[in-house]
Amino acid sequence: MEASSVLSTPDTQARKNAKAMTGWMKFMGIMTIIGGCFQALTIFGLVIAWLPIWMGVVLTKAGTKAGEYAEKGDFASLDGMTGQLKTYFTISGILMIVSFAMAVIVAIAWAVLLGLGVFSSSSLMDYFNRYR
Repeated sequence: MEASSVLSTPDTQARKNAKAMTGWMKFMGIMTIIGGCFQALTIFGLVIAWLPIWMGVVLTKAGTKAGEYAEKGDFASLDGMTGQLKTYFTISGILMIVSFAMAVIVAIAWAVLLGLGVFSSSSLMDYFNRYR
């Protein structure tokens, strides 16, 4: 096989991809940190705001490692980037599972309360009329 027929080696393509990802990972990381800071301004958000802030820091670190790998081709940087991305997606996946489980629990509770007649129109009207 001739050298001219090979367009790029897998390492060269990986470095190009890492370079292209660097800015977006840092941007998304910073925006996630900012979102977490805004979330911390609410009472409920104060309890869970550390999660998006942590995820933003992890994503920003991954972006930095991607840039190092793109520049130097250093496999330690590649390992650092993939490790940070693994952490980010693990946290994100756990949050998705917890959110889905909470949605199912709320839907079941809502259905049970509807079945018991707690949210019937007459009881709601009595409630509203009581506090006029």
